[in-house]
Amino acid sequence: MTKERIVFIMFIWVVSLVLLSSCKSDTVAANNEYITTVKLILQNQDSTSVRDTFQYINFNESQNIPPSHVDTIRLRARSSYAVQVALLNETATPVRYLTDTIIAMADNHLMIYGIDPASGFLSVKMNDKDSKGLPLGLMSTWTTAGSTHGWLRMILRHQQSSKNGTQKPGSTDFEADFPVIVM
Repeated sequence: MTKERIVFIMFIWVVSLVLLSSCKSDTVAANNEYITTVKLILQNQDSTSVRDTFQYINFNESQNIPPSHVDTIRLRARSSYAVQVALLNETATPVRYLTDTIIAMADNHLMIYGIDPASGFLSVKMNDKDSKGLPLGLMSTWTTAGSTHGWLRMILRHQQSSKNGTQKPGSTDFEADFPVIVM
């Protein structure tokens, strides 16, 4: 083999390695769900007739553009709510209801709830679990304290093969910040 042929083969080999490694990182990003809308369905446990829905809509989250719609969550003081989370991709035709997909892949997902201020004006107890007994967080019970206001941050973590019940491993599928008023 000539020296030029060896250099050419080495060049093709290096280019192939670079292309393969860049495809690998694209595959990881492709595993995340594209979620545009979070719907919270709240049922006040003191009144079976009152059911409220609150939405967070962001079609451009990956571009760090503010959401197009955010409802203020209004709750009664000293009350409990059964809460269900619905996740949608409203850019798809027809609209894709992703909640069932997340439930089917519960071993790879975790909904994180952050409350600010952390003084206890709102507490969240997750009621659903994955096959390993770790929380999922699409069904929960919220309990309010006295009248006040604050923020609720919801983060859906995609934790393929690394879920351990904490926020740390994985990547973020969706993040939503809701203002909360407890009256």
